[in-house]
Amino acid sequence: MKQRETRRGSGESDILGSVAAQAGKYGILILMVGLVVLFSLLRPDSFATFQNYRAILDNRTIVALLALAAMMPLIVGQFDLSIAAVLSISHILVVGFIGKSHMNIALAVVLTLLLSASFGFVNALVVVKFKVNAFVATLATSSILGGAGLWYTGGKTLYNDVPRNFTEIARGRIFGVPHNAIYVAVIASLLWLFLSNLPSGRRMYATGGNRRAAELTGIRTDRYVMASFVLSATLAGVAGVMLGSNLGTASPSTGSSLLLPSFAGAFLGATTIRPGRFNVVGTIVAVYALSIAISGLQQLGAPFWFESVFNGSALLISVALSGWAVRLRAERAKSRQLQLLEAE
Repeated sequence: MKQRETRRGSGESDILGSVAAQAGKYGILILMVGLVVLFSLLRPDSFATFQNYRAILDNRTIVALLALAAMMPLIVGQFDLSIAAVLSISHILVVGFIGKSHMNIALAVVLTLLLSASFGFVNALVVVKFKVNAFVATLATSSILGGAGLWYTGGKTLYNDVPRNFTEIARGRIFGVPHNAIYVAVIASLLWLFLSNLPSGRRMYATGGNRRAAELTGIRTDRYVMASFVLSATLAGVAGVMLGSNLGTASPSTGSSLLLPSFAGAFLGATTIRPGRFNVVGTIVAVYALSIAISGLQQLGAPFWFESVFNGSALLISVALSGWAVRLRAERAKSRQLQLLEAE
């Protein structure tokens, strides 16, 4: 009788634990749906409209791409603080190449992306080969690229005429869906495929999880750290091209305000879908959850300075939650190992 009650209590505990685990896994997604419902009820005339939902989808595509760029070095245990500067210089270069130098659009885009990748390679070289702390190296790169943008533009906004074919890259729509959102969906899908289903992606996670252990298993960790910086800068370059196409102009001051929300999205994304791991789907969900919260609160009358405070607070909370998720994941893995040892 007592054994039966013990088994029943154990079963109920397992069920509650499973429910709690699933709630934690999809917590941000559930929160996002809840926020949509709440703000739609409070502001049905402004928030609960197709135009508003499309605006949220379109306005955060650049942040979503930049968050994916921030995520790549984080996976291998590194930081890249230069992503906003790479975005800024990329949108300046692509608009300048097309508007000032009258370069072919395709050539201008390809050249801009190659230069963006080269910035990432320089970061990788400094961090891996010269053993400079990634925080310091990418902060220095960010400052250098900021100065290069000021030199190229003379500190002024570039208003050169760019052809409509270029602006339609970002501004166009297919069945009402912005091109930008489609690009993000395609890039996110490719990244998910790479990180979740290919050996190289799993090796990147192994490098970030325990670099020494990864090296002992034969993984060439330096190679994956370098690749993460190149991928990060390339994604930031793509975001810069999209931004330049969307604006049709370029300013050296554009981009710096996107650094905090991008890192907030990356860290908050590590608490959902695959808690304890930086992941593509979680990052995208987190970016749009934050965007929905900001949009809804602004429509409820939040002051103009609110977004900066919200982004800073979101970053602080997301880093804390991400660290907690990593520790919880490690504790669960340790607990499973102990159970296996006891069973033997």
